[in-house]
Amino acid sequence: MLFYVVKKVLLIIPTVILVMVLAFFLSKLTPGDAAESLMTIQGVLPQNSNSTHVYETNYKQLHLDKPDFYLSVQPDFFPENINSIITPSKRKEVKTFLYQKYNFEQIIQYQKDRDSYVKSIPEILQDTLLSIDVKNKIEASRKLLFPTSIDDIQYIIKSISDVPAIASNDSFLALKASIEELNRAKKTSYLPKLVWHGSNNQFHLWASGLFTGNMGVSIKDGRNVTDKIGPAIKWTMLLLILNLIFTILIAIPTGVYSGYKKDSFFDGFSNFFWLMLYSMPVFWLASMLIIYFTSDTYGTWLNIFPPPGSWVMTEDLGLMEMVGRFSGQLVLPIICLVANDIAYLSRLTRNNIIFQQMKGFVTMAKAKGLDDRKILTRHILPNALIPIITIIAGSIPAGLSGSLIIEVIFNIPGMGRLMFDSIYSSDWNVVFGILIIISIFTIIFLLLADLLYGWLNPKIKLA
Repeated sequence: MLFYVVKKVLLIIPTVILVMVLAFFLSKLTPGDAAESLMTIQGVLPQNSNSTHVYETNYKQLHLDKPDFYLSVQPDFFPENINSIITPSKRKEVKTFLYQKYNFEQIIQYQKDRDSYVKSIPEILQDTLLSIDVKNKIEASRKLLFPTSIDDIQYIIKSISDVPAIASNDSFLALKASIEELNRAKKTSYLPKLVWHGSNNQFHLWASGLFTGNMGVSIKDGRNVTDKIGPAIKWTMLLLILNLIFTILIAIPTGVYSGYKKDSFFDGFSNFFWLMLYSMPVFWLASMLIIYFTSDTYGTWLNIFPPPGSWVMTEDLGLMEMVGRFSGQLVLPIICLVANDIAYLSRLTRNNIIFQQMKGFVTMAKAKGLDDRKILTRHILPNALIPIITIIAGSIPAGLSGSLIIEVIFNIPGMGRLMFDSIYSSDWNVVFGILIIISIFTIIFLLLADLLYGWLNPKIKLA
């Protein structure tokens, strides 16, 4: 058994790593600038005098200046780490030029000469001999800060080249020379190059933080992602545990009895009832329960449960304390959660019991003189419950995110509600933190399901 567990753990490690890599690169595809979002939380607007300094501090604090991964495959004229360009406008401009196959060194030189020329414009405009039209033309050359098309840049350069005050300006001459060099060094073909960045990269730092419980910072309120997920997972686990307990206690006994008493009145009634329950959409059932059982609109005797939205955010309560304090408010959400699960699991259990009863080992057991109860408990159930374990093991991690509709409708502050709010507000650090947790839970419970297979049926080889 120990060897089997170790072997399964070694097999799931690559899966965990793959999930982490996938989540990381998905986070890189999300829109927005994390450093800028964090700056907004800090109350610093782009027009503030210290905005540049705050942005650079946030950018480095979030490790955005590091390479994305351990290695990268890129054209030979690309820089080793384009993330080292902190200013977002310059970084975007460099990327645009690179995609047009211009060399990185010449792009940087052009930006320096361009910025130097733009800074010299006020000094050039001090020349009193310049006419209004010439001054307007020189002032318009500030547009060089924005276009990234060489044709547009060359058009602006050409339009002011005939101005004597410009033609003799050292900054302008350097800018003109850098543009010529930029065009001359443009690539028509290139070779890919492999760049090894080592462990000083964003993924390594992010993954290392996951193992220490540091999932980053929420760009919505600046709190640690772990501090936001912690209380939320407590509520979701509470719903999950109660859902699991009621589903197992109701679905499996009714399914076993219905399958064992096939074609009886109980079997026919349960089939009809569970099918009707399973066909009800969860959001519709939740809405109906709220409308009829949380107000006195249709009679004071129907006002049984408290309305949604009256949850108290308390982070220091244990699971049992939460059940005791919010038992009245949990009834309707639990009914909505267990309705479909009980119907599905009960039907599946019934069909498995009927299928196992047709096997030859049941006939052999009856021929040996075993009574029906022993045949059911010792022979039929262990085989019938194996697919049930698979369903239950898969429903546990699915419940961590699958209760989203219920948590939103009943305003329960769980992981589903947190993920919904985080997606709505583009708080991707929280979204991918929840994704990692759900993935890890899925792997763990599927491993536990494999172990339960062998406990229920020794014929399954664990080695």
